[in-house]
Amino acid sequence: MFRYLTDNAVPKAMTLNEIADSTQKEDKDLQTVITALKSNRWDKYESNTLDTFSRLRYELTVVPVNDMEIILHDNRIVIPKDLQMRVIDLAHEGHQGIVRTKQLLREKVYFPGIDKLVEQTCKSCIPCLASTPKNVFEPLQMSEIPNNVWENLSMDFCGPFPNGYYVMVIIDEYSRYPVIETLTSLTAKSVIPLLDKTFSIFGIPKELKTDNGPPFNSGEFRNFADNMGFKHRKITPLWPRANAESERFMRTIGKSNSCSSNGTS
Repeated sequence: MFRYLTDNAVPKAMTLNEIADSTQKEDKDLQTVITALKSNRWDKYESNTLDTFSRLRYELTVVPVNDMEIILHDNRIVIPKDLQMRVIDLAHEGHQGIVRTKQLLREKVYFPGIDKLVEQTCKSCIPCLASTPKNVFEPLQMSEIPNNVWENLSMDFCGPFPNGYYVMVIIDEYSRYPVIETLTSLTAKSVIPLLDKTFSIFGIPKELKTDNGPPFNSGEFRNFADNMGFKHRKITPLWPRANAESERFMRTIGKSNSCSSNGTS
């Protein structure tokens, strides 16, 4: 059993004898760990490395390899110090980044500080840095919280759904109260009557925030806003975070629709 685990845990381009030889001849800490595991006496030794292994002692096993010995941590080989960088370099081939390198290593090997050493290696690797995209966003200028309900509204659409309908959602940014209507097309002629109906029930807001969709770019909608007396504020194109309240509610509707489609409640 242990032989099978060790044979399958050995990194490519490295042999089990090589790891065992380095454990015995080059890594005094691992030799001390082997002695402590066999005698079950840890109080005689003191060092940061040995403290780490002491906490893991019930997960460690000493395995013989051709008159030498190695240590397994669960089903992973504990790598001696002089081979640790080489193991990381093997996993790091292809420059797949920090997460993938850690994943490859965790499948087969272990040593204290493995995550930190991988991060240092990848962060100092120019090909890794060049091939890893960074999504850097400009800081948002936070909108002021309205003083009262139904002063500032956010609006968005979701759909189309399998029945051909869209959902129009209007959210009060003060109370987070949503008003939902259904419609069959996203045109100003379809949207304006629903807005007129909503405003007749709840009142006319000071500001309505929307994206730059087709219903909101027409002269018909501009005239509607002017006649009703509210300010129409359009968010920056390709920047849905500026209309986060309605965008977040759209995600909730999407999840609910997905669950309904799958036959769950």
